[in-house]
Amino acid sequence: MSIAPYLSLITSEHSDKPNYMAWLSALLQKVDDGMSASNSIPSAFDLDTAEGVQLDILGQLIGQPRDIGIPLTNSSSILDDAHYRMVLRSRIVRNQWDGTVGEIYDIWNAAFPGTQLALVDNQDMTMTANITNLEDNLSAELVTAGLIIPRPMGVLLNIMANTGVVDQVFIGGLVSGGDIVQLATH
Repeated sequence: MSIAPYLSLITSEHSDKPNYMAWLSALLQKVDDGMSASNSIPSAFDLDTAEGVQLDILGQLIGQPRDIGIPLTNSSSILDDAHYRMVLRSRIVRNQWDGTVGEIYDIWNAAFPGTQLALVDNQDMTMTANITNLEDNLSAELVTAGLIIPRPMGVLLNIMANTGVVDQVFIGGLVSGGDIVQLATH
């Protein structure tokens, strides 16, 4: 917003008064500054561009803290911005999940573009997720912690991952919230 159009609306009776015009300019500038600040808020809290404290505030609104409370192998349980953004995006989609397998693939593709997920319903209250091309161990740990792939209540999710990471960190199971999630790397 520019204050010039508003100043041009002042009648000739008052427009030649310097004190009045200075007072009105100061008043309108405060309104303009407030409008600029309020217009910048949506972009400051856009999930794709938010950083640091802004992501923490988004996490509070979404219901996902930055400290995931799960011990990670070679990292703190407090996530960096890139991984936290991925978890927040997955949390949003999981909160809106309609329970279908197709929607799981949509969630996966939003969180990990370029990786592949194949789900198998074992028909015994378990599902197997075969994952290929995960970029790093932290992403694999977030998947095994149950922060990315949604699952129906009471269904055990077995995860088999080919991460492409040279270090073989994951072999065995990870217990999280009473659910056993298995991960093996190749």
